[in-house]
Parts: sequence; structure tokens; C-alpha cells
Amino acid sequence: MARPIRETPILFGEDARRFLAAMKERRPEPPEIRARRLRNYEFMKKAYELGMAEKRAREEANGGIDPWFNNT
Repeated sequence: MARPIRETPILFGEDARRFLAAMKERRPEPPEIRARRLRNYEFMKKAYELGMAEKRAREEANGGIDPWFNNT
């Protein structure tokens, strides 16, 4: 059985002030990190699109049913 989710703590006093100050502080993403993130995103997007194209081809070849997913 799963454990119950604990209640979210509420910040007071100095902890709350530090938290709000940290939220207001803007930390820009370095260009090399951004480029790597976007490159990874494009790679995964192409992999997904290729997989979906193959799935559509299997469905078209089998009358609208993908035989790889007949158990669902």
C-alpha cells in the first residue's frame, strides 16, 4: 500500500524571506546548457516522429490495426 502524501510545509519568518528572495533572483540559463537542452529535445522529437510514422505505416498496412499493440 502506498504511503500517504505528507502535507506541504508552510514557511514563516526568515525562511519565508529567504525563499521569496531566491524566487525573485533571476538565474539565466548558460548558452551551452540551453543549446544542449534544445539539441536533446530535437533528438527526442525526431525519434518520436519516426516511431509514429512507423506505427502509422503498420496501421495502414494492416487495415487500421497495429499488430504490435493488439494486447491493449
